[in-house]
Amino acid sequence: MQRFTVVLIVLFFVQIFANALVFLNEPETRLSLEWHQTQFKISVFQPFVHPVVPIDWLLPKENRDLLKGLVSVESNFYVHALSVEGAMGLAQFVPSTAEKLGVLNPFNAFWAMDGANRYLEQLQRQFKSIEYALAGYFEGPSKIAKYGPSSAAIEYARKVLRSAERLKGETIFVKDVTYIEPYVLVGDRFALGLNVYASFLGTSYLSGGIQLDDWKKLSHRVLFYPAITHSFSLIVGERNFNFTVGALYRKMPNFGVQFLLDSNNLDLEALLRVWKFYITTGFSLKGFRVGLIGGM
Repeated sequence: MQRFTVVLIVLFFVQIFANALVFLNEPETRLSLEWHQTQFKISVFQPFVHPVVPIDWLLPKENRDLLKGLVSVESNFYVHALSVEGAMGLAQFVPSTAEKLGVLNPFNAFWAMDGANRYLEQLQRQFKSIEYALAGYFEGPSKIAKYGPSSAAIEYARKVLRSAERLKGETIFVKDVTYIEPYVLVGDRFALGLNVYASFLGTSYLSGGIQLDDWKKLSHRVLFYPAITHSFSLIVGERNFNFTVGALYRKMPNFGVQFLLDSNNLDLEALLRVWKFYITTGFSLKGFRVGLIGGM
């Protein structure tokens, strides 16, 4: 009985953090292998990029067409777009610009569009020109003010304006991603399970799962992640009807750490990107595990 309890608790925390919330910006199929105590887990993370809502629902009337062209060029309407320079979300804010605009979470589609609209209005007031405002959006207003726009910035501005004209009147949907993770556990017990990781336009996330042990016992969990910033989320939910709280800190796509607390256990888990792979580790009051996630 004691061994069964240990295995069950370890299975719960294994399900949670080898999860997709750290690599939402790179929606691709991944294989996960995990080793721990008396079990071995094989799972596949399968993303589904899907339309959510028309971009017009998120845009103000005054700059709607211009913002639609800007988002098309910057992120191709993908909520969790992330550039190699660290620009985030639909509007591709770098951290310093997001901070100046008061946008705590650039992946939040509502905050991103509000921030982009206010930023463009500031730039238009400063430069008295839409083309120069867009150039300032591209390479920074201080550089434009001091040196004028570069040829790359002018080309960027014209590309946005062409996209704005081309998309005028069209219904374009914002895209987000949902991951499903079917898995099998083998060892002293056999189990099948399915986890789902869903994003709600970057405002929050939902992680849920069910598991069938030895074709007899069904376990479940539902965890809700309200995103406070682009890096930090609170966690509240249940695991087999045990009230669960916690927090997630992530640095997409390279690092994440999470803790969960319920009436039975305390879990601490981490994920680290090394080259094209992710190394996962976890520790609870009842055990330790390690895993590897790679592309397929």
